[in-house]
Amino acid sequence: MRAMPVQGVRLRSGRGRLGVAIAVGLAGQAALAQEVPPQTTLPRESEIEVPLGAPRPGSGSAFGGYGELTLFVPAGAPSVVDLRRLVLFFGHDFSEKIRFYSEIEVEHAIASSVDKGEVAVEQAFLDGLLSRRLNLRGGLILVPADIVNVYHEPPSFNGVDRPDVDRFIIPTTWREAGVGIFGELAEGLRYQLYAVNGFNANGFTAESAVRNGHQEAQLAYAGDYGAVARVDYEPVLGTVFGATLYEASSGNTLRAAAGRVPVWLFEADVRTRWQGFSARAEAAVVLVSDAEALNRALAAGTPEQQAAGPVSSRAQGGYVEVAYDLLRLLAPESLQSVTAFARFDYADTQAAVPPGPRAPRLEFRRTSEVVGLVYRPLPQIALKGDLRHRQFGAGGGYNELAAAITWLF
Repeated sequence: MRAMPVQGVRLRSGRGRLGVAIAVGLAGQAALAQEVPPQTTLPRESEIEVPLGAPRPGSGSAFGGYGELTLFVPAGAPSVVDLRRLVLFFGHDFSEKIRFYSEIEVEHAIASSVDKGEVAVEQAFLDGLLSRRLNLRGGLILVPADIVNVYHEPPSFNGVDRPDVDRFIIPTTWREAGVGIFGELAEGLRYQLYAVNGFNANGFTAESAVRNGHQEAQLAYAGDYGAVARVDYEPVLGTVFGATLYEASSGNTLRAAAGRVPVWLFEADVRTRWQGFSARAEAAVVLVSDAEALNRALAAGTPEQQAAGPVSSRAQGGYVEVAYDLLRLLAPESLQSVTAFARFDYADTQAAVPPGPRAPRLEFRRTSEVVGLVYRPLPQIALKGDLRHRQFGAGGGYNELAAAITWLF
């Protein structure tokens, strides 16, 4: 598949005309729409694939958004309903060659000093569109580390929760200040290459590895930096192989004891779709150099730092998912879909804890099985329900029911 929906309300600069357009549907499904040219397109499935497609208009602005309302019913614990996120995106084409794109996210409905929500800039970057093979990008960008970190809109994936590897190993939604290039070298062979800001090792923990160390361009220390490279290859329409390599040093206030704490990430994924069948698989490994020295420094730090450890020198995880659209059997002509899926998740943030003052915390070695249904009356709306069985390396586990209303426009 080349791209997901490019849709929303568009305002044509200088003429005051509103138009509504719906472009390519989720997962390769086409959505019929009325188009009012000229119009500004916004990237949906990938900020890479859309600008490499059809010629762009001279100028214009656009907006859209996505969100999800979730319900979790864990066994033996209180049920929780949450407007987990509401995101608005805004874009502007300054010309055929220069564009701006941004996303503003509100989490948990209310953000204040006494509430749990937050408001964050998820993306904000400029593109210089030079050619199909070579284009420029700079700003607050999504690190192209896997499937979900780039294609993170809730209707685009099955299940209420993202896979565990995307929550505990790869810190989705992962964004950093960066600058670099992207393009398509040959039909179906796309690349991205960026220089990016590094992590802050003070935020590394036993529970979520490097997740709480990302700086997100919030007064980020710029003395530690690195690079990320990703390649996607689509040999046939609907089947995509991807791989990511990341390396950067990490800033911290423990430099004398812990050093620069280099972090490496290796990731590979594949997704395919054929008629009503679809499948995904992904594996990722994060390596934290100097983890032994970092753990000694954290053990001598604040009470919060002491409680957060030990940091593993290796965190790893992955998942395998298979799915089938039941309406392909029951109503093959329908544009709606009812997708039944099953997924096995694995995430271990304590895979290789170095010798030191703290033993590995086995409760952070996680596996889970998920089964569920996703009903899409339109490609841009997904009603989800699933059952997850969670298990932990220290023993024990629990079942959890979940449901969600999700949208994208």
